[in-house]
Amino acid sequence: MSLLSSLAKNPLAQRGYNGILESGFIPRRAFAHYFMNTAGLRSRVHLQNYYSMFFPDELTPVTARVWLCNSDGKIVAHKSFEMPAFGQLYLEIEDIAGYDMDVEGMVMVDVLPPKAVKSKLKTIPNLSALNIQTPFWVSYRDSADNYMYVHSIESYRGKIFGAMWPINQMLAHAPQARAPWESWRLLDVNLLDELMVVVMNHAAAPGDTVVKVISEKGDELWRQDVHLTTRQSRRVIVPAEMIAQWKKDGVYETVRVALDPILSDNGKPYVLMRYAGGPLSMHHG
Repeated sequence: MSLLSSLAKNPLAQRGYNGILESGFIPRRAFAHYFMNTAGLRSRVHLQNYYSMFFPDELTPVTARVWLCNSDGKIVAHKSFEMPAFGQLYLEIEDIAGYDMDVEGMVMVDVLPPKAVKSKLKTIPNLSALNIQTPFWVSYRDSADNYMYVHSIESYRGKIFGAMWPINQMLAHAPQARAPWESWRLLDVNLLDELMVVVMNHAAAPGDTVVKVISEKGDELWRQDVHLTTRQSRRVIVPAEMIAQWKKDGVYETVRVALDPILSDNGKPYVLMRYAGGPLSMHHG
């Protein structure tokens, strides 16, 4: 049972929690995204001062805190940036780390609500269910300036900002819904040259999953077991000889990607693929 569900069953606790929220202590999660600054690809983080859009009368700057984690989940860089009202930032990896490091992994962003806005958050309907997140984009480009863009769809679950300490701790360690997941995006086997699946653990607890390539009907064609601690990521490469065998056999015209299970509520993988000798392309989930 979630924290909010428990509070809903206790009127006294619910009133107390609402009072905390009305005082501006609203839970805030940093969204987490995959970045790749290696193997011929460079990433750029795209941020916006979205508080300006929701509260346009308050023309105040905001502070964006950015963390870079390597594929082992270790934080390798942490830097804060200022954004003006209605402003945006395009950050190269060297802007965050101080140099152009060869690394891939998880990038997390937390935009702090400005003081002038913080007192107005209590006007939002359904306050008891309110939490703040920081969606953003990452672009990936190769040496020929081919670009890919993917938006973040999951937050890092192991750290909560903004709320009081007990609530931070309860929310940060809440169990995740780890269920089997299958993509319905069909990949053309005869055009497929490369296939990589990036798995990330957004949860506070470690987890085990299986990366699979399955047929359109769900038959398992290939698998690899993966263990990830918190913030870890793994770029799983489907062997080229396996793809060549599928083409040679001619049994399956299309394949799909699956995880069993995903490691957090919406922790879908990133899929990198190359078709017919062209540039890499990426989709999320």
